[in-house]
Amino acid sequence: MKSKIIIIGGGIAGLSAGVFGQKHGFETEIFEMHTIPGGQCTAWKRKGYMFDYCIGWLMGSSSGSMNTLWKQLGALSEDIPIIDPEVFIRNVDNEGQEFLMYKDMQKWKAYLKSISPEDEEAISRMFSIIAKFSLSGDIEEIMKPKPLRRTLPMLKIFLRMLPAMILMIKYGKKSCGQFIKEMGFKNEFLHHFLEKIYSDENFSAIAFLMMLSLFKDNNAGYPAGGSLNFALRILNKYQKLGGTLSTGKRVKKILIEDGKAVGVELSDGTIHKSDYVIAACDLHTVIYDMLDGKYIPEDIKNAFENWPLFKPLVQVSFGIKKEIKEKQMMNNYLVPAKIGATEIDSYSISNYSYDPDMAPEGKTTIVLKFQSPYEIWEHLKDNVYEKEKEKIKEDAIALLEKAYPGIKDFIEVVDVATPLTDVKYTGVYRAAYEGFMPTKSNTNKTINPLIKGLVNFILAGQWLFPGGGLPPSALSGKWAIEVFHKKEKS
Repeated sequence: MKSKIIIIGGGIAGLSAGVFGQKHGFETEIFEMHTIPGGQCTAWKRKGYMFDYCIGWLMGSSSGSMNTLWKQLGALSEDIPIIDPEVFIRNVDNEGQEFLMYKDMQKWKAYLKSISPEDEEAISRMFSIIAKFSLSGDIEEIMKPKPLRRTLPMLKIFLRMLPAMILMIKYGKKSCGQFIKEMGFKNEFLHHFLEKIYSDENFSAIAFLMMLSLFKDNNAGYPAGGSLNFALRILNKYQKLGGTLSTGKRVKKILIEDGKAVGVELSDGTIHKSDYVIAACDLHTVIYDMLDGKYIPEDIKNAFENWPLFKPLVQVSFGIKKEIKEKQMMNNYLVPAKIGATEIDSYSISNYSYDPDMAPEGKTTIVLKFQSPYEIWEHLKDNVYEKEKEKIKEDAIALLEKAYPGIKDFIEVVDVATPLTDVKYTGVYRAAYEGFMPTKSNTNKTINPLIKGLVNFILAGQWLFPGGGLPPSALSGKWAIEVFHKKEKS
C-alpha cells in the first residue's frame, strides 16, 4: 500500500510537492481552492488578451540548480523560448528624465559610465561586488532545511562560494539604500535616480545583489507564454505521473489525532484521510485557522509580529487593438499620482509586445501596476468597492494616455484586479503576494517547515523565506517530499 499525502494548495509549492511525491512512490492529492492551479503564478484571459500577474523574470532560466529543478517539474524545456529584452526597466521621473537598467550587466556598466564618467571608480567597484556575488548554481543546497542538509556538500559549497559568503556577511545587515550610499556616487543625475529607485531603508542589499548577479549570469530570463502556462506545464507533468488535483476545494481544518496530522476537512464538510499532510498555502491561514492557533512556533509568531509584508498590488490590464512595440520590459514612473483612493509616488507600465502569446496578432497587452495599502481595501464591499474600481479604471486610462498619447481610442478591454481579488482567489494574508518583505534584519532567516509536537506534517511555500517568489516555493515543495521519504525509509 502506498502512503498517501494530502497537499493543501495548488500553487507552485503544492504542484512541486505533487510531482516529487509521485516520483517518490507516494499517492498524492492536491486540494486547491481556486478553479485553476498556480496560486500567485497566474494569468487570465479577456477577449483573447492574456493578462499576466506574476513572472517578470525567472531565477534559473538558463542554468544552475534552479534550471534543473524547473526542467524536472516540466516548467521549462528546450521547446520553451526564454525572452531577454535588451532594456529591463526604463525609469522616468516627474521632469521626464529617463534612466535605463539593462539586463546585460556589461551594457548597464557601460551606460552608467557614459552618463557619469566622474564615477567610473565607484561604478567599477559596484560591478566588482556583483561579479563576486553568484549563488544561482548552488541555491538548492544553500537553502535546504536542517533535516536535509549534508555536511560534506555544504562544506564544498561554502569553500567554493567564499567570496560571495564574505559579501553576504558584509552586506547582510544593510539596506539597499545603504549599499548605494556606500558606493559614493558623485554624479547628481545618477544619485538622483538611484536614490529614488532604491531609497527604501528596509529593502535588503542582499536581495538587490542577488537580482543583479542573476542578470550578470544571464540567468533571469522570461519564459514565453507567461505565468499560467508555466504552472499548467507543471500540472501536466503531475497528472502524467498519476497525481490528482481537486479544484474548487477549500480546506477548512487539518485533522490532528494524538499530535499527528491524519487528513483534512473541507469547507463542504467532507473528510479526507491521509498518512501525511503538506500545507503549501497561506501560512497565516494554516497556523491560525486550519490548526486553530494550537500550534504557533516562536519563529512564525515573531515573523508575523515583526517582519513587514509585501504591500499589495492593484493591476489594471489593457487590451489594445493596435500593435505597439517597445524595447524595454517595463516603464517605471517615479511620479506622484493618485489612482482611486491610493496616493502613490510611483507606478509601472509593462508592454507585453515581447511575448506574442499575450495578445491576438496585431494587438497589444499593456499592464499598469501600483502598490496600495491593504487598509484601503479590507472593509470595502458591494457598491463602494465597485465605485473604487471604476475610479481606478478612469485614472489608469488617464495615465496610460500620458504614456501613449492617442491610445485611448484603441482600448478594447480594461480589467481591474485589486488586493481583494488576490485574497478571493488565493487566500493570501492581507494580499501580501510575496509574503514577507526581505529586509536588512530578516534576509538571512527562514521559517522552520517542521512544527514541534505535530508529526507527519510539514509547511511549504514562499512564506517560509523572506522575499518569497517561485524558486523557494518549488524548492520547499520538493524538500517536503524528501523529508517524508526519508522518514519512510528510516
